[in-house]
Formats: sequence, C-alpha cells, structure tokens
Amino acid sequence: MKRGLMFGLVAVFAISLSWSAKSWAAGEVTVGVAVSMTGRYAEPAGRFVNSWKLFVDQRNAAGGWLGKKIKLTILDDKSDKQQSIKLFEKLITQDKVDLTMGPYSSGITDAVANIFERYKYPTMAPGAASGIIWKRGRKYLFNIVAVAQDYQKGALHIARDIGIKRIAVVGEDSLFPRQTAEGVRAWAKKLGLKIVLEESYPRKQQDFTALLQKIKSRGAEALISNSYFADSTAQIRGLRELNINLKMFAGTVGPALPKFAKQLGATAEYVLGFSQWEPKPDILKRPGMRKYIAAYQKRYGVKPNYHAGQSYAVFQVLEAAINKGGSTERDKVWKTLRTMSTTSIIGPWKVDKNNLNNHEGLTFQILDGQRKIVWPPKLAEVKYKLPMPAWKKRSKN
Repeated sequence: MKRGLMFGLVAVFAISLSWSAKSWAAGEVTVGVAVSMTGRYAEPAGRFVNSWKLFVDQRNAAGGWLGKKIKLTILDDKSDKQQSIKLFEKLITQDKVDLTMGPYSSGITDAVANIFERYKYPTMAPGAASGIIWKRGRKYLFNIVAVAQDYQKGALHIARDIGIKRIAVVGEDSLFPRQTAEGVRAWAKKLGLKIVLEESYPRKQQDFTALLQKIKSRGAEALISNSYFADSTAQIRGLRELNINLKMFAGTVGPALPKFAKQLGATAEYVLGFSQWEPKPDILKRPGMRKYIAAYQKRYGVKPNYHAGQSYAVFQVLEAAINKGGSTERDKVWKTLRTMSTTSIIGPWKVDKNNLNNHEGLTFQILDGQRKIVWPPKLAEVKYKLPMPAWKKRSKN
C-alpha cells in the first residue's frame, strides 16, 4: 500500500514537472506593475495603462519577446504610496513576476524604488521626473523623461524674451512640485528673473483666493505654477474670477492633460504647459511615431498625450534590452540597460552612471483649444502669443 502510494506521488510529481517544463518551454514573460487606476493620479496613469496594453497586444500578436508571450499584471495602487509598496512586494515575492514596470508619480516611484533595489529588479520609470530619485545611489531604477527641474525651463526663457522681470512660484507641497521649484529658482537666476513670491500649499487645497491676492500684491507679472490638474485649473479660474491680469501663466502636468483645455474652454487660452512628447510626427520625426499614434487612436478614440507616449516608450526600451542581450533574465536585462543606447518614439535613450536619460521636453501653448509647441525654437510650430490679453477682452465661453 505504501509502495503504491509512493509510486502515485512520484507520478503526480512527474506530471507536475512535465507541465511546468511545457509551460516554460511554451514561453511566458510576466511583467507586473502597480499603478494608479483610481485616486488622484488616475487620469495620467490611465493613459499609461492604455499604452501598456496596446504594446503587449501588438508584441504578442508578433510572437512576443524571444518567442515568449508577455503576460502583463496590473494592480491598482489607488494613488497611495503605502498601497504601492505592498503591491510591488506581492508582485515580486508572491506572484514572482519576471520583470516590473514603474508606477505613476515621483513620490510613489521614490517610495517603491528601494524594493527594486532589494530584489534586484531592473525597472523603467515612466512616471517619475524628480531628479533626486536618482541621486540616492540606486542602480535598478531607470529614468526616461526630462527631470522636473527642467519642466519650466522653456516658460522661463519665454518670460525673459517678452520682458517679464517679476515672477511668482507656487506648487503643491510634495516631491515633484518641490523639485520643479528647485529648477525654477536655478533658471530664474540664470535668466535674470526675480522671484517675488514662492509658496507651497497642501495637497488637497481647493481655494486659492488668498494666494492669488498675495501674488497680485507682490506685483508678479507671471505665475509659474508647479501643479497637477485640480490645482492648476482652480488657479487659472481664480485669476479670471478675481480679474487678476498677468502676462503669463505656466503650469506643469495639468495643462498637458486633454481635459484641461476641454473643461476650461476660453479660460485655458494662452496658458503655457510642459510636455515630454507630443503626437506630432512631422515635427518630432521619431521612428515609429506615426504607426503608434494611429494604433492608439484607433483603439481608444483619441490621440495619445505625452503620458501615453512615454509609457509606450519604456516598453520599447525594455524590449530593446531584451533583444540586445538575448535574454529576459533580470540580471542580463539590467546589465544591458546600463550600457546600451536606443531610440524610442519619444527620442534617444542612453543613461548616465546614475541611470538618468538626457531627454529634452517641450513647452506648448494652448491656442484655439489646441496644444501648440512654442519652445524650443527649433521645434516650434507657431510663435507664442504673449503677454496674455486682459480677462475683460477675452471670450467668456
């Protein structure tokens, strides 16, 4: 009886091994990510998810990576750091995914970066722009986008060019806006602009009346707002409601979201914003752009914005490392990422010793409800229209 039981167990074990071997031979590369499907970052993070699903479906239809199909697991971090930490721990230690992809926002990325270090998971970071993240001695997190310190670079050059001397700098009291403000201070000093007010505000602040009145009282000619969607829209609306006329309003993340111009209408006109990439192949001339834009628009009914573009690009870079190294093994992928160079739909990619990529972003202006590239001059579609006209001279729609 015991001998029969033992033979039975051996047979079951052999079948299990056979099934596992066949599954491995058939090939599957698992990629796990926790990202903001809900919460305050759901809008831009949702575009990440769109591009990731598009990329995976395209590659699997073409045979996957090195003959292995890609399985993408996406979990909702609810725009919360602690939730993200728990989910990445689960993906790595319980689900045992082969590779990971970074979340949205600099704050959350910084919070989970040590997990990738601990378990040695090479991870592209599509949603993190704060340069300080890569100054902490980490080796496994890879940057792809322009750093926060340069988000307002173009706007400040334009401010100088139209004769602005006095600027106000505001932003949420969190990692990315603080890093953006650091860059504003540096560029303002280089360009001879005087900061007459610099102030941070709590994450959930909705009423900016007092802050806008303070900006007016300091004689600021321009508002440099290191903001997301809710705060940037509240600020520009507040300026209109209070009839505070400035020569320039420059935001960061908020104006780049399609719903900014759509919801604000005429109030959004003349606003400057920053973009890592725009769906304009005739101007940017990056390989594969036109095909990607067409596929995204066909699938989702809208053109991709820069959040969608950079999230597609990180999978392109990861794929290039896998193909160049001839392996999906993490150590091989990591070593290849550290030394290789490639080009994605958003531009060239090669990291320095800190894993930072030298990517230059774009400054756009909302004109007739559309984002138009106005800086750098070599890529400008149109000449910017500034100073902004007074509110009473503008359409109310």
